[in-house]
Order: sequence, then structure tokens, then C-alpha cells
Amino acid sequence: MRGGLRTIGVIAAIFVASVVVLAVIVEFVAPDLAYGIKDRATELTSGNAGRTYRIGVGSPTGSAALVSTVLNRHLAADAGYELEVVQRPSPGAVAALLDPNDRVDLAIINSASDEAIESDGVFGLAALEKQYFFVIVPNDSAVQEIRDLAGAVNPGTRDVSEPLTLGERVFDYYGLTQAGEPGRVSIVRPERGTNLADFEAGHMTAVTRTQSLQSELITNIMNTGGYRLVPIVDHEALASFLPGTRPAFIPAGLYGPERRVPAQPVPTITVTQLLVARPDVPARVVRDILAALYDPLFAREVRYELDEQSGRDLAGLPLHPAAEIYYHRNDAVTADRVGRLSFLATVIAALFAGLQFLARFRRSERMRAQRALLAPKLAALQAIRHRVGALANPQAAPTLIREADDLLYAAELDHTAERLDAEGIQSVRSLHGACWLALQQRLDALGAPRPEPAEPTAQ
Repeated sequence: MRGGLRTIGVIAAIFVASVVVLAVIVEFVAPDLAYGIKDRATELTSGNAGRTYRIGVGSPTGSAALVSTVLNRHLAADAGYELEVVQRPSPGAVAALLDPNDRVDLAIINSASDEAIESDGVFGLAALEKQYFFVIVPNDSAVQEIRDLAGAVNPGTRDVSEPLTLGERVFDYYGLTQAGEPGRVSIVRPERGTNLADFEAGHMTAVTRTQSLQSELITNIMNTGGYRLVPIVDHEALASFLPGTRPAFIPAGLYGPERRVPAQPVPTITVTQLLVARPDVPARVVRDILAALYDPLFAREVRYELDEQSGRDLAGLPLHPAAEIYYHRNDAVTADRVGRLSFLATVIAALFAGLQFLARFRRSERMRAQRALLAPKLAALQAIRHRVGALANPQAAPTLIREADDLLYAAELDHTAERLDAEGIQSVRSLHGACWLALQQRLDALGAPRPEPAEPTAQ
């Protein structure tokens, strides 16, 4: 029983050591594979396997909502699950990601978000598409450029505790929201569900939004023909002031009846729409999302120009580890990887040679120990044989043969304990038999009876 338990313990120790060694080798040679294995194990052991992950988006008619809708359609078809869509305006999306009570796992934000860049808990998955900053007023408005804005202006939705929207930051840049100055902008938030309803009710005189060119939110306003876009003439200066933005133009002829709005390109700024995630979003989910994003059908449905090269340009955000692996999955084998493989091959060869040397050394030591144990026994039996040959008194025969039997018995014990190998014990048995044969021949020559074999005594 004790021996069986010892064997089980040895087997368990060997198994654990093998697993540890294999883990170290995988971590060294294939860190991407090691990350995937550890990440999947963490997901399974944490109880998160199978749970629904949540993505925060802004307006239900905005470009982020379209992205989440199409993404869910592709995930359902290819991966068998969907993300839960939660309305989180972009200014509050980062806080929702970092809030353990909110549990938004992914969000769509833009590159002008200082909170995302400054946070340690937000990781990028993909840069999606340029988002244009729109300033929209009714056709009969006196506003000719952004500095002319006055009155009630809606710069987007956010809670009081959340960061400023891009519209509010632009207003601050131009000094349009300075308190106590007449004719300046007063901030209002949406009240009637749609921008058109707020315009028609006189709730606001202008609205700013950051959207893609073909966003339903923008086209719903502009295609009525009753609204126009306000230019930001010094858009290059503005873009140099606001990190994460770039100067750009809204093309002419995008909107309105007969596609006549705007009549000419409108200078403005752009940001990049970013898909971001918490660091604990599993690699499996990240891979599924990125595979869906870079499906050509996805880009066609959302009318984006998506490619992996630009997709990893995340305006300073670190890539999620699983996204890093995804983007480099088709890279050629690097010199570093070749060096690691060469080093591992050298280590394995050295270990193999070392094991061979160790095995030979142990075999040599075992043979030396056996020779040291066997030589005195063989010498003693040989001496007994010589004494038998010179025997003159038959009465001394039992004593001689008992000595030979005792030597054989001790050798058998050594063989049982694996201190003597088969060849060694066979040598002892052969010489012991020679002693018996010599004794019988000597006793016959002396005319004495042959003795019965004596019982060996314990040594």
C-alpha cells in the first residue's frame, strides 16, 4: 500500500513538473499561444464563460449605433452570440468602462477623448472611421461662421459629471460660452427626442454633432433641405489646439434635395471613431469582434473604409493584448522568434546529451558498485573451492559447504534488493555449484558419504 502511494506521488510530481516545464517553454517560444491559453482558462474559472458582454454607444440614430447593430448581426451569424447595446454618450463611455458597477465592457468613443488616453484601464481594439464635426443651423439663420453662434445651442448629450462634449470644447476655444457676455452661446440639451423636433419647437438655434458623413442622425436633418452647415474657417488652428483632431472638409453635394447641400466644401475638424474595451474582455470575444469588423461585408454595410493597417492606429491608446495578437497573426517569422527557437533547440539538445551522460554515468556507477559487492563473494567462494580440493578430513565438509551456502544466500538477498544484476547472481550461483561439485568429488575420493545441503544462516 505504502509503495503504491509512493508510486502515485512520484507520477503526480512528474506530471506537475512536466506541465510547468511545458508552460515555460510555450511562454518563451509562443507567448501569443500562452496568452490565449491563460486568458481562456481565466474566463472559464472566473465564471464569465457564456455571459453577455455590453457595448456602450451614443444616439440610437448615430454612426456608433449603426456599427453596433451591424456588428451584432455578424457576431450572431459567425460566433453565435451578440453584444448587449447600452446607450452611453461618448463623453461618459470611458467612465462607464472604468466603473465596476456599470459593467460596460466595450465602448465606441473618439480620438479627442482625453479621459481614455490618460486612463490605465482602456485598451483599443480598432480605429474605425473619421467622424466629422458638424455645426448645423436653419437656412434663415444669420450665422455665417462658427464665431457668429449665439443663443441656445445643443452641443450634444452628457451628464453633468461627465467630460465636455467636443462641441463644448470647441465653444470654449472660441470663447462662446463665457459667462456674463451678452449674445453668447447658452448650452441646452435635447428635450423632444430628435434634433428636428427641438429645432421646430424653438428649443435651439444650432446643434453640433460628431458623426460620419452618412450618419442617419445627420442625413435626417440635412435631407429636409431646411438646414445648412456652418464652416470653421480656421479649422487648422482649431485642430492644432484640440488633441486627437485633424482639419478636414465636408464634401459638397452630400445632402438635401438634388444633393445640393452643402454648395461647396465646408471646412471643419475630424476625429477618429475608436472601438475600445476593458482589459478583462476575453481574447475569444476580441477575435470574434475584429474578424467581424474586417469582413468586407461589414465595411460595405456601415459604409466605412476599414483595413487592419489603419485599424491599429489608435491615437495613443494601447492595444488590447488579444488585438495585438490578431493584428500580427500573419506577420512573417521574426528574427527574435527564430532566435528563441534556436535557443530552445540548443537547450533541448544539451538536455538530451546531459541525460545520456547521466544515464551512462549512473550505469557505470551501478556496475562499479556491483563489482565491489560481487568481488569479495566470488573470492570467498573461490577460496572455499580450493579448501575443498585440499580437504583431508571429511568431518570438515559440512562447515565448508555451509559457508558457501551462506554466501549464496547473501548474494540472493542483494539480487532481490537490486544491488546485484542477473549476470552477477548467476556468477555466484555457478561458482557455488562448482564448490558443491568439487566437494562431492573429493568426498567420493576419500570414500566418505555425501552430506545433505545445510540450511543457510541469516547474515
